[in-house]
Formats: sequence, structure tokens, C-alpha cells
Amino acid sequence: MMTFLTPLLLWGTLLGAVPLIIHLLNRRRFRRVEWAPMRLLKLTVRRNRRRLQVEQWLLLLLRIALPILLFLMLARPILDPTGLEGWAGPGSRTSRIVLVDDSLSMGYTGDGPPAFHQARELAAALLAQANPQDRCSLVTTSMPSAPVLLEVEGSRQDELAGAALGLSPTETHAAWPSVFEALDGVLESCAFPTRQLTIVTDLRRSGWDDGVGPIARQWQERGLSVRIVDVGDDGDRAGNLAVEALEPLDRTILADAESRWEATIRNDSPRAITGGSAILHVDDAPTDLPLPEIAPGSVARVPITVRFAGPGPHDLSLELPEDPLPGDNRRWAAVEVKESLRIRLVDGEPSSEPFGGEVGYLAAPLSIGVGEADAWQVEVVLEEDFLSNRLADPDVLILANVAAPTPEQADRLIRLVRDGMGLLIFAGARMDVGAYHDLLDRDGVRLLPARMQAMVDQEIRGIVIEPVRPSPLEPLLGLRASALERVAVRQVMTVEEVAGDGEGDVRVLARWNDPARSPAVIERVVGEGRVLLWTTTADRDGNDWPVEPSFVLAIREAVRGTARATPLANIVTAGEPIRKVVETNQEPTDIRLFPPNDAEPRALSAVPRNASTEDDPGTSLVINVPDTRRAGLYRITWDEGPIGVQDDLSAANPDPRESELGRIGRDELTELLRPLTVEVASARSGTDALSTPTGRELWRALAWGLLALMIAEPMLTAWIGRSR
Repeated sequence: MMTFLTPLLLWGTLLGAVPLIIHLLNRRRFRRVEWAPMRLLKLTVRRNRRRLQVEQWLLLLLRIALPILLFLMLARPILDPTGLEGWAGPGSRTSRIVLVDDSLSMGYTGDGPPAFHQARELAAALLAQANPQDRCSLVTTSMPSAPVLLEVEGSRQDELAGAALGLSPTETHAAWPSVFEALDGVLESCAFPTRQLTIVTDLRRSGWDDGVGPIARQWQERGLSVRIVDVGDDGDRAGNLAVEALEPLDRTILADAESRWEATIRNDSPRAITGGSAILHVDDAPTDLPLPEIAPGSVARVPITVRFAGPGPHDLSLELPEDPLPGDNRRWAAVEVKESLRIRLVDGEPSSEPFGGEVGYLAAPLSIGVGEADAWQVEVVLEEDFLSNRLADPDVLILANVAAPTPEQADRLIRLVRDGMGLLIFAGARMDVGAYHDLLDRDGVRLLPARMQAMVDQEIRGIVIEPVRPSPLEPLLGLRASALERVAVRQVMTVEEVAGDGEGDVRVLARWNDPARSPAVIERVVGEGRVLLWTTTADRDGNDWPVEPSFVLAIREAVRGTARATPLANIVTAGEPIRKVVETNQEPTDIRLFPPNDAEPRALSAVPRNASTEDDPGTSLVINVPDTRRAGLYRITWDEGPIGVQDDLSAANPDPRESELGRIGRDELTELLRPLTVEVASARSGTDALSTPTGRELWRALAWGLLALMIAEPMLTAWIGRSR
């Protein structure tokens, strides 16, 4: 197949007829005159006639070929074109689908405008070239199951082009197997059996995998014509700086108390980042945050300390300086800050004497609080009613030398820990080890970090903190060794270490400084909760640690590290739906959504929750935000009548996979889509070349051929005109 970049110049090939016309006219100019010597010449001519005719015809053909080759070269022929010029050309009635990649990576600027701008213009040009009898559809990768246009007549060119030019970029990820599966439903709904799919993308490697193979095979069997237009730029040249994560290090975020966060920043640029700074936004207050030196191709973890004023919804974001891919330069967090942390101490052996009970040395350091005086609320109860229904569920429950929970308490304890409550168990002589195992290690439920054996008298001096991260006891690694070496222990609960058995992960966080390196603190992760088993007592009966300053730090950090986590369910990845559950007896009215970038608020509705369980007896309504393709903060407000106006804050973040700008090669792409035949064209030269065919140009070969003919023509003329 061949096409021409400047086909009008092909008319110049008609000049090839000029030598033929001159030849015919010259033959008519002479008349025959017989004279005597002609008889002798005729004999010679008869012998050489065939040779002379061949030479004359060769010279004539050469002179005809000269202008033809000249104008063919000027018309710039292309062999096996892969351009867009003929993609919407004439043919039978066709359903034409244009799929535009509107993922985050399409915002990469490179050496020119963002790839998405070129994609919009290209989609508009393709749809505007459709035949009037065709049906056209416009689809985006962010919502492939909801076409922007579906089966619109090709004669409505203004509407088609306007819809393409009106597309907006998103911060979503283009996972091509999922995109193809959703797009398959759109293809099935097309009216005409002849279907043509054009995919406009930047051909980033991220998102392409073997999952596209099954759909590609189905499309090949249906005879679908697929073409891919590459509008991407080489993202590896300029690199990229991205905020990959913004996560809290503290499980519980309290009002007016410092909370520790960590930002993960990746430097894909070819140069080190030195002396840079980012902007930290806490609610509406921006501050400069100095960045450490980040080497090329490396990841830096930047610690952040934040204080939120008052309980309720708050937002936090980190913004990097502008670079070629601005979509991943900022990340948000929306947090429902708690007013206080509820800590419940269960005294297994109470006493009226100061520090005489099991929890006296626990209550003192925990009552200091964090930030405001009532940020940590400590309550001491007896073991008979530590999970009474009249008490609110605690964020942290500490059992100190408690004999054993009842079966009812054990059932509720398992449920609370799985839902996120922290549990600290201190050993003691009153503990019924068998009852603990029967109640908390049964029916496949493993709540205890290790199997306890018995309390034994053993003289040990010193405790060693294991260098595991993250760990509730990690801050103790910063203490001097002497601070932990002087800890004296007299009673230890012997345990049987078990690693990776059934439910949750088990880790030893600290060990006693004895020859056997006996476990001192063991952790198990159960569902959303954490369980810490301390193999000594919480009072001074079994050790002298409670009077050491390191004990205060250990207890406080253990509580911070195991407390019920502040839920981060209202932080989603761009493109995922936001789902707000409202527990109310009122009918919410005036539900409004305030999307990012000061866009116009939109009205929403609440629908009843699917099912109500015994644990959730209240009236539950759900407010769904289906479209979160733009990254940023989403605020929902609603009116609950007598209760007043309520609000909720959520955040949608860019998908970090879109920051990987490596490109996929044509050979690899063809292999993934095999056996589907795919035509690939490049439109990276700018908008002026969007409809220019690409392929193997022949003008250079024609130029060499023309030069050869120009040299051969005078040589052949001289050869024919020689004296013989």
C-alpha cells in the first residue's frame, strides 16, 4: 500500500508524455527522397535496424522517466503508510469508536504541550472526518463504561468535534485490561457490524500487561479493526518528581496534639534534588517544608509533624515544585480527628494503697496526656465488668494480671480487636493460662501472640529492644544502652514462640537479657487491631522496670502504637468511589458535594444501606460520590434537621503507578495484543502533523534514481549519436 504526502504534484508526471510527443512530431517533419547512394545505405540499415530501434526506444523511455521520477519524488510517496489520513475514509457503514487516554501521565509536557492536548485535537479531527452514514462514539479510559458520546451520526461533525475538544484530564490510572473489558460492552452495543477502534494514548508501560490478551483474541475473532495513535513523549529524558505517599505514623490522630506523618518522595530525574522545599498545607494554612537531598532514581522519606486544631474533619497535603508532570506533585489526606483517646485499665489485683494495685504504675504515665489535658482519658475498672455494655468501647484495653475473661467477654474481646481496638496483656501469678488459651485461641481464632506456660522466678538484668520497624517500641531504640541494662526482672512468664501460625503476623519486639533471650514483649496483628503480650507484671512484684524512666516511654509508645487507628477510609485513589455511611434517625436533606478546584457544587442523594445487622441496629444511609477522577478534596454537607448541618471530608489522590513514565515498545505491545493485528501511528510531531501519514518514505530512493538517469541520458545520447 502506498500514499503521498503532496498528491497534487502527481499531475506533474504528465510531463513524461512530452518526450513522446516530440518524438512523434519529429517523425512527421521529414519526407522521403530517393537518391542513388541510398540503395547502399539501406543494406547497412537493414543489418543494424533492430539495434538502432532498441537504442532509440531506450533513450525515449529514459527521457520519459526523468520528469515522472522528478514529480514522484516531489509528491513524497510513503510505502505501507500507518498514518491517520485514511482511517476515517470512505467505505461501508461503520461504527467508529475513539478511545482517549485521559490518565495522569497524559499531562506530561516534555518538549511541548501536554500529550492530552494533542489527544483531544486528534480525536476531534478523527471524528470530524467520519462519513455521514457512520456512527461515532467517544470514550475515555477513566470511565470506559460510560461513553461521552455513543453512536452519534457522523453528519453531526460539530457536535463530535466539540465533545472531543471539551474533554478534561484526570488523575486516574489507565489499567488497560480493565479498560478493554469495560470497552467491550460499548463495542457490543454498536449498531453496525463493521467496527473500527482508534486508541489515542501516550504508550506508557504502566498499565499494560498480559491481561489484555483474552480481550484482544475476542476482538480478532470478531474482525475488529484496531489502530493506536502514539501522542506520548519520552518521559525518561527529563524525569519526574512525585509524592508517592502521605501516611500517618501514629495510629490515632488527636485534636491539639502533635501527630507524626511521613511523606514518600521519589526522584526519577537525572539530577539530585538539593536545597529544595515543598509546601505543607494544614487545613488552609501553607508552610514551607525543607526537603532533604534526594539522589537521582531514589526515594526519600520525609518526616512531618502536624497539629490539628480541634476535633472533626481536617485536611493535610504536601505539594512539590512544578515539574514536567504536575499531576503527581501533590497528595492529600483527609482525617477525622478524635477529641480524645480512651484507655481502659483492668486491675486484676486491686489495692487501696497507692501503687499497690496492678495498674498503678500504668495509670500514672498514661494520665499525663498529650496536648490538651483530657486528650488521653484513663479509666480503671475491675475484671468483673471490664466490657460492660454501660461502658463505651475503649481504644486501648490493658489487662493486668487478670485471671481470665468470661466466654462472653472473650467473644466480644475478639470482635473488638478485629475491629481495631488495641489490647495489652501483662502477665501475673493470678492468670489462668489454660482458660486464656481455651477462650482466646479457639476455632481458628488466635488472639494471643504466643502460648503461655507458667510464671517462673528468674533473675534477669536488662532488656533488649529488637530493631524491627515499624514497631510500637521503636522510640526506645534511641535510648542509651545503660537505660535499659539496669532493668531488673524477678518473674517471667515463659512462652512458646510461634511464628506465622494462622491469623495475623507475630513479632518479638523486645527480649530479656538472659542466655535464652526470652521474649519480653510479643506482638500479634489481628484484623485491624494489635495485641501486645508482656511476659512480666505491670507492677513491682515481678520487676523494677515500672520505676525506670524508660518504662514511662515504653508504656506511652505502646499505647500510641496499638490504639484504635484513626480511620483513613475517606482517602481513596482517584477514580475510586467515595462512600459515606450516615447513621441517623433523621432524613438528610440538601446533600451537596463540593468537588476539588472550586468547581460548582453538585446535589447528591442518600440511599438506604443494603442490610442491617445485629451489630448495626441504627438507621443507615449511604451517600455515594461516583466520580472522583480529579485528585483533591471532596467535601459533603447535609442537613439533619434538629441536629443541624453536618459535613464530611474525603480526599482522592493520584495513582502512583502513573508516575512511572517508561514507555512500551511497539514489539512488546504487538506481542501483548497477539493475535490481534494493530496498526500503530505516531503523532508526536505536533498538531500540524496529526493527520500526516507515517511509514517508509521513498523520496530518497527516487532522488538517487533521478540522479542516475540524469547521468545516463547524455551518455546514452552520445553513444547513439557516435559515428559508425
